[in-house]
Amino acid sequence: AELEKQIIKTGVNVDVLLDYDDLELGALHVHKGDCLHYCMPGAVDLVGARLLEKFSDTEQKLEDFDKSDNHGDHQNDTSFSGTEQRVEDGNESETEDGGDDNRNGDQNDNVNIPVTMGYYNLSCPFEMYKYSCAAMQDNESDEQVTAASMQYYQQHLSEIWRAFDSVFNDQINPQQKPKRIFMTGDSLLRQVFISIACNAFSLNAVERSEVQWRKKWPCPKGIAKCAITGGVHSGFDAASVRFTNGMEIHYVPHGGFAYGNRSQGESDVLQRMKRQVDDSGEIDFGTKTAFPPSGPMDVLVYELGAHRKPRKSREMLNSFASDIAMPLMRSKSEQRPKIVYVTTPTAHFNTTDGQHMSGKMGDEQKQCVDRVTHNPRAELEKQIIKTGVNVDVLLDYDDLELGALHVHKGDCLHYCMPGAVDLVGARLLEKFSDTEQKLEDFDKSDNHGDHQNDTSFSGTEQRVEDGNESETEDGGDDNRNGDQNDNVNIP
Repeated sequence: AELEKQIIKTGVNVDVLLDYDDLELGALHVHKGDCLHYCMPGAVDLVGARLLEKFSDTEQKLEDFDKSDNHGDHQNDTSFSGTEQRVEDGNESETEDGGDDNRNGDQNDNVNIPVTMGYYNLSCPFEMYKYSCAAMQDNESDEQVTAASMQYYQQHLSEIWRAFDSVFNDQINPQQKPKRIFMTGDSLLRQVFISIACNAFSLNAVERSEVQWRKKWPCPKGIAKCAITGGVHSGFDAASVRFTNGMEIHYVPHGGFAYGNRSQGESDVLQRMKRQVDDSGEIDFGTKTAFPPSGPMDVLVYELGAHRKPRKSREMLNSFASDIAMPLMRSKSEQRPKIVYVTTPTAHFNTTDGQHMSGKMGDEQKQCVDRVTHNPRAELEKQIIKTGVNVDVLLDYDDLELGALHVHKGDCLHYCMPGAVDLVGARLLEKFSDTEQKLEDFDKSDNHGDHQNDTSFSGTEQRVEDGNESETEDGGDDNRNGDQNDNVNIP
């Protein structure tokens, strides 16, 4: 394509030059030894649609060209190459530098997204260096990873903005009461906290925050030159934020503070909450939040994470479900917190199941693959955690095909930020306002017990039930009027 664009020039020897612009679509090929042709339907259809538009555009382009006086000037005009060529030719996909070119582009039509929204390259005071792929770039491969993540973020910016607008815009929900949210899990849930805080910060919606940055934090492995080893942007354990609408989110790791500081945190949040349920039937924030909550807990968000082996994971999930979540769900108290579980995101290591292997892994195994067939951790979680039985909301990452968006550098579990985490964070933010209605609807139903053996809570139907409207893997019609096609009446 680079050779073609050196020779073929719009307005000189063709009326229209249409670029596939598909450097990051490798996961969509036929595979089976064919990494050139795309599966159909798929990437080809967007190109076909844009070509179809050009059939009606070319006559007007030719008339405009004939009227111009500088035909010959195009010969040495470098603006026909690279990003400007793609914009010139009507291919309005995102530029790779994370700019604003597509803030109101193809998939964000009819949504007035504030120009300030978003964060990039440590522009947000809550960002951690080890997740900012833009800040860690060492080579061209790193730049491609950063561009892919930024493109994903921009493609979903309309949905992300709608979530924040619905929560922070008083005109939309004038009766909505501010909620106090307790998020506890491992570093994967901490990423979700960072996402919500950073997107809110870009909208000037943060009233107060406290982040317990560590004086020393290990540099991520695989970085040639580590720029931040402590202080702001290095790493933190607990953090709290209060937004301008009164909502508060407090994040505390569920297994103690990291790197020798475990004694400063809660060594086992689940055990503490289990004791509280046994003693009083209620739970609270504990004593390790970055700043004190302004009142009792309204929402509990839990994620087990990726540090436990399967047997221990099952044990902890069963304890959370039976000893904490289910007793709270059965409580008649109007003050009981709503319960949200976020699945562990998919790992995309080059192993049989994508999971990180205990012991030493070879360099090839540490390479992230674009897609895996299943997420064993999330599958286990969805076997035990059931909407309407032991949680109010189960939020699924649904990210089997997002392997290209990880940090890489030996980390195929955490995602670059901004990127895949932000869509999950936006959907979680919506749930903070949805859970009250969900609880009311659940309390009004007469078939609470029927959920126990209801298989409809697994797989695709589970994802739809829980508000994660991403596409199903079988290519069905579930998302014809979904996230990125709002305000378009598709037959």
